[in-house]
Amino acid sequence: MNILRATGIVAIALFAISALQPAIANEGAWNERVQVFLGEDGRSVQRHAIRVWDAWPEKNLDFIWEPAKGSKPAIGADGTVAGRGKLVWRVRGSASYDPAAVYAVYEGEMQNGRPHGDGRLEFRSGETFAGRWHAGHLNGPGYHVDARGNRYEGIFEDGVLEGRGRLLSVNGEIYEGPFRAGQRHGRGRTILPGGTSYASSWEQGRETGERPDIVADADAGGLIRIQTGNDDAAKTEFSITVDERMNQQSEARYTHLMREEDIAIYPELKEMNDAWNGTGEIWEYGYVFTGIDWENSPVFVEAELTTTDNSRVKIDSMALEVADSLAYRKPMLALQGHRGCVGFRPTFSLVNHGWGKVENARIAVRFTEARSYEENPPPQKTTREFTGAIDDFDEGTDIYLKDALAEAGVDVDALETQRFSCPSIDSLPVCRSQVFNSVGFGELADVVWGDRFLMTRAVGTLTYNWSDDRGNRHESSEPFSVDINLAVIEMDESTAECGDAFGGSPEALRYIDIKLPVEQQNYAIDLPMRGNRNLRQYTARMKMSAEMSSLHHFQTVARFADGSVRRSKPVSLFYFRPRSVNWVPKVQVPACYLSPDDIPTC
Repeated sequence: MNILRATGIVAIALFAISALQPAIANEGAWNERVQVFLGEDGRSVQRHAIRVWDAWPEKNLDFIWEPAKGSKPAIGADGTVAGRGKLVWRVRGSASYDPAAVYAVYEGEMQNGRPHGDGRLEFRSGETFAGRWHAGHLNGPGYHVDARGNRYEGIFEDGVLEGRGRLLSVNGEIYEGPFRAGQRHGRGRTILPGGTSYASSWEQGRETGERPDIVADADAGGLIRIQTGNDDAAKTEFSITVDERMNQQSEARYTHLMREEDIAIYPELKEMNDAWNGTGEIWEYGYVFTGIDWENSPVFVEAELTTTDNSRVKIDSMALEVADSLAYRKPMLALQGHRGCVGFRPTFSLVNHGWGKVENARIAVRFTEARSYEENPPPQKTTREFTGAIDDFDEGTDIYLKDALAEAGVDVDALETQRFSCPSIDSLPVCRSQVFNSVGFGELADVVWGDRFLMTRAVGTLTYNWSDDRGNRHESSEPFSVDINLAVIEMDESTAECGDAFGGSPEALRYIDIKLPVEQQNYAIDLPMRGNRNLRQYTARMKMSAEMSSLHHFQTVARFADGSVRRSKPVSLFYFRPRSVNWVPKVQVPACYLSPDDIPTC
């Protein structure tokens, strides 16, 4: 199952009774600071006085501007920032590592100190604006999600939806049609939570025509069919959303999308979607596999039941009715580069964090220059392609490229047996030339890079088969790239340490802990209720998890004292939990001769 294609993710939208408000107001003030940037040589640092437009000066926020990787700071004569990067607004005086102090984050293009170009602005509340910006406002195609999860998509003018668009509201209703000043205005099409579709008319956000009888919408998403529309269930509606208050603090964040047939809840992080779908590059030491505490990374979901006429209804019970919970068996692969011990390491490992085996794998690889981080890099030099088969594997396997290098004319015997040294860092250019004079690099001569650490980059595609629990066979093809150590020029030099620390998962003691069993169908989980059950509104807050990556189809169900029943719109939860794998490479190397200072770790 493909998360993005299966959820029908479309271009983008938001719900509001009143008109939409621009993300960044015209009123505001310039905010200034002095910031340290890395110099173009990658070693020196430079101080610049910079400024950006502050739409919330009354909040007394501080900011930091981070140019995109590979981009140098673009600062105008007046100090305004430009170019692609990340602008983080924080509570002034707060610790830089405290995520709770972040007020808003903009990622994208800037010009004259304001968002300009493609970008995404997200507030701490979860409210999000994304699309094409002009002088600080959305102008053109984009989307806006409010703090409750209602979503607008369409064309924006000065931050407000104008013209045709879509509104996907948290109660499962979908509207598609014209907007004026951020409100539904004109004749469009509305789809009710139960699936009933009808032509609707609107004037400045108010519906002027008649809606179909509520019982006509009483299928899987609404009431049971025997009801009349005059009971307690008919006075209520369900909203199923990701709980942004907890989601913002979680390491594994999720998002939701209202579709015609259901509500899709899936991981927000692109790398998780790529791992699920097999649509991204296989990365080395993927953060989504090893950098998150998966034992404490549930999905936080809110099921809110409200009365539509502000009356009170008496709830007898609430439950989660699960149609099925399916294990997801697609392999999810990461790379382990082999470094250290000896200079020549023509191997790497593939580690499988998915829950199914890799079968009938084939590899195609070529060798290239170092990865370029320029926005529009020139074509890379590359060798011809080399292919081979890989044995079936479960947790992991080692990939050997020695034969491919030999076929490319590389003197692999010399690289295996010779050692290379240099008396000082000033002599490195001469020492490097001596290595090239003593070792033949064949077709790789133009794609070997580095000073002390001579490397090439293996870029290729892994194609393989995998099987799901229903016996269906699938094929996936995923690109990969990994740096291959060819030689190390030994010298006395210390290296800097690298590393990252990861925060803990958020506490959620007041949430209902729901463990979804995998490979079960048609089961129910009671949602305990506390306090008065004669009410206008009730929210069941759930932290949901499963033992493995899996797909769950369910509805939240409320049963009332008068015997009537309200069901939420169906929900499809794409739960991401990779397998913990402690793969140890089986590659045998000669006795180690490199010191820790001779390992390219950073």
